[in-house]
Amino acid sequence: MTTVTAQEIHRRATAGDGDAQLQLARLFDREGRHDVAVSWLHRAASGGHVAAMTWLGARLLVGRAAPFQPAEGAALLGRAAEAGGAEAASRVAVLTGLGIGRRQNWSEALDWLQTAAERGDASARNQLILLAVDADAAAAARTAHPPADAWKRLRDSVPLAHWLAPPAPKVIFEQPRVRVFEAFTTSEVCDWVSSRAASRLAPGRVYDAEKGGRRQDAMRTSSGAGFSLLDADVVLMLVRARMAAAAGLDPVTFEPFNVLRYEVGQRYEPHFDFLNPEAPGLAQALALQGQRVATFLVYLNDGYEGGETAFPDLDWSLKANKGDALLFFNVDPDGRPDRRTLHAGQPPTAGEKWLLSQWIRDKAQPII
Repeated sequence: MTTVTAQEIHRRATAGDGDAQLQLARLFDREGRHDVAVSWLHRAASGGHVAAMTWLGARLLVGRAAPFQPAEGAALLGRAAEAGGAEAASRVAVLTGLGIGRRQNWSEALDWLQTAAERGDASARNQLILLAVDADAAAAARTAHPPADAWKRLRDSVPLAHWLAPPAPKVIFEQPRVRVFEAFTTSEVCDWVSSRAASRLAPGRVYDAEKGGRRQDAMRTSSGAGFSLLDADVVLMLVRARMAAAAGLDPVTFEPFNVLRYEVGQRYEPHFDFLNPEAPGLAQALALQGQRVATFLVYLNDGYEGGETAFPDLDWSLKANKGDALLFFNVDPDGRPDRRTLHAGQPPTAGEKWLLSQWIRDKAQPII
């Protein structure tokens, strides 16, 4: 096998070879020279290189090892998708569903997901199989050689109205406002969410009320995985859309959500989810991101003992079934922190507990 030297890659890149320009960008990234890598990605993208447009667009979208230029990033991803990129089409599906850099439209988002699946994107194919209710089309799509119309059939059988309509709540308390949504989502969707997080778990952190920022603390011993826009997919964002419908709140105020895992003995001791406006270390977070007005939890698994979500001042706790959800407002109707929402994640005594945790603010949240 012939080994191509860095000098040869540079020569080809300088001569206008898009593949070499992309390869050179990767080399500079490995050296930590991200600004130089971005400049080569720009050159490749300007020449119509689909993979470079996709990679650069994603980075600019969230400012990851690149300038934060979300409008340009979304535009590049759109160009790459129009030029035939499978990954780009999958990313544009998410952006279209969220209304980032383009008109918000969930039906068009599913069209882009179908396009990505037809181009061979494995994640897009699995998402359509998961979301669709046409069992025959799903079975056909799982075969080694799916029929040409399999992905359109799946896309057409996604029950979009179900995802976007508010589910019926079970009112637990009026003050503070606490609601349970039984069978909020399916077991299969729960498994999808937890599988997306399993390899990315890290120790949980809490806000530092004195110094600002976040830190590890013995009061929270569970692990978790956060999801940025680059980690999102259509399934995850439809779950979020259903949360927004259930809460009656604008999804632009949703933080990036977290998946949490509690192993035996791990806990989150009694705490509040609102940010204390009197804490000096939280003033900047409150000013920039706003107050955490509500918390939405989706329970992702069964088969564990203990692990209740407990509200000691309400003398109430929840041991939910897989797919159930809990919504509680951390502030009263006038927007003041409601200390009755003190709650704790009790430790499992057997098995593991998995949760999808979504905090909701009173301000639009930045793209990350």
